[in-house]
Amino acid sequence: MPGKLQNRLNDLDGREWLYWTDTLYITAYPPDATHPLRKKHGAMKPPEVMAEIIRFFTKKGELVLDPFAGVGGTLLGAALAGRASLGFELDPRWVDIYRTIQRDFVIAGGVFRRREETVSTGTEIDGEMRQGDCLELLRQLEGESVAAVITDPPYGINHGARGFPGETNFNMTSPRRSGDLGQAPDLESFLARLQDIGREIHRVLWPGRYLVMLVGDRYQEGEYVPLGFLVAEAMRQVGFKFKGVKIWSNKATRRPLKPYAVKSVFVPNITHQNILILRKE
Repeated sequence: MPGKLQNRLNDLDGREWLYWTDTLYITAYPPDATHPLRKKHGAMKPPEVMAEIIRFFTKKGELVLDPFAGVGGTLLGAALAGRASLGFELDPRWVDIYRTIQRDFVIAGGVFRRREETVSTGTEIDGEMRQGDCLELLRQLEGESVAAVITDPPYGINHGARGFPGETNFNMTSPRRSGDLGQAPDLESFLARLQDIGREIHRVLWPGRYLVMLVGDRYQEGEYVPLGFLVAEAMRQVGFKFKGVKIWSNKATRRPLKPYAVKSVFVPNITHQNILILRKE
């Protein structure tokens, strides 16, 4: 009788593994207790979603890196999943918010609660956030020292509302910081800068492990821009293998549909993001 197949990637059973391979990923996580602080940033993600991604691509105790950490959604997800984490963030505003969450919240009963509201001490949020340019900080890490890189990078300076300026919060870039990837003036320079960072990510990642990127597509100047797949191709060119994509939408926080060009021409309401799955082989 053959032995039980060893799980070399994560701690999930076969049923849980199979469920997560579905390319449609529909969640319904409502805003959590840390959301009032994190919402100041325009691109934060539910920590519960980040925890699910982390649970698939790591084992408990392994190190997760987010080079575009923002207000720390990946680090919070890692805390929920019981993983060590390290985040890099250029803008001190967002670092301060994450550190405020670390100070004021703990994990109790599998959710974030304010310290003063917990009966017991709870579990500390212990992910480390370093402030600075991610490219420089990546260069300080040893090669093959990270189990997974899971991140939501900025999308470049052309990321913004057109026609409905109040539809979402685009407060996510650092206009006075030249190193901000979100300030790349055009798509070509954005992808080139991202490739420089991708090369360093490839260097620090364990062989056989994954870079997971959350990237939304755009609709600009009357044309759909498949930014997710352009980013995936850019990462392929620096050595990653593109292994697949999950189409993610969180129903609980999805914005209402807008009547773009109604009764005129088709313009999509982009209510999903691409979860790009790339592997160092």
